Amino acid sequence: MRQPFRRASVYVNLLLITEAVIGLLILVVTAYYHALFTGYLSEIECRLVGGYLFGVYVLGAQLGVTFLCSIAMWRRIWRRRCTPNVRLLLSMWGFYSCVIIASGFGCIWSLYRGVDVLENAAETSLTRGIDMYYSCPEWKLLWDGLQWRKECCGVHGYKDWMSADWMPGLEDNCSSIVLAPYACCRRSCESCFSNFMPGEGHATGGSSRQPFPALTVDSINADGCLPAFVGAVWNLFYVLLALWVLALKFLIVLCCMTKFILYRQNEGDGCDNVGLTDEDGHPLVVVKYPCNVRCVTIGEDDLASDIAPDVNYCNCTELDDEQCGY
Repeated sequence: MRQPFRRASVYVNLLLITEAVIGLLILVVTAYYHALFTGYLSEIECRLVGGYLFGVYVLGAQLGVTFLCSIAMWRRIWRRRCTPNVRLLLSMWGFYSCVIIASGFGCIWSLYRGVDVLENAAETSLTRGIDMYYSCPEWKLLWDGLQWRKECCGVHGYKDWMSADWMPGLEDNCSSIVLAPYACCRRSCESCFSNFMPGEGHATGGSSRQPFPALTVDSINADGCLPAFVGAVWNLFYVLLALWVLALKFLIVLCCMTKFILYRQNEGDGCDNVGLTDEDGHPLVVVKYPCNVRCVTIGEDDLASDIAPDVNYCNCTELDDEQCGY
């Protein structure tokens, strides 16, 4: 096909590459937040998150693979003449691309509708982890790493630890003391680290089931870990929404450019051979050939004769009456 304006193929390739890059970004962002979510949840809830994000993974893979393959398709189309088959191919390609973008909207919508589901699952999982903090080493490692990295304490706050069934009670005159894991300490609080010695703990009420440091509210991170999880879910939603909007905009530009190219092809050389007829009204066929191909010229009088005419060879790109002898 002819390029209707200068560097039309370059602009089309740039749009296709941009769509493929957006698909790759969707995969990378989803994988990053997927790994982030698994740090808050147990193995069962991690499977729930994997199924929840599966549609987003499929969307990113479809965008990347489809538009990378479209680059090779457009490269071959530029070398061909505009025919009804080419028009049908481009129409089907545009329809399939629109279906992918529409499915992306469905993925974003399902992600929006499932925020509450993920929040409830995370709350249930983290609360169960507090009850199993000392009975299950996996939960102890998860909670300690989560509270240290995210600088949070408990599900909704540090009081979640004090309300655990296995936590020893406090006397009335110890209202300023907080019983919480060592990982709840603030990184900037030097007294929190210096006052706690391994093997020693705050035992009250005649019970010393587990060694726990006696902390104060000022020395720990009072905020809960669940709000950080919910904030990460909303950040994922907003990032994916922005990437989907970009993919939609570039696809609209690409579809408009495709329609314009096909319109100029019909207007220029005619995909339906409009206007290419002989004196009797029969349609003519345009045959393209390389510039270095030699052709044979035969006059009308020679065609009516039984004697084979003399063949005159000439370069068709330099065809001239004087050179070819007629």
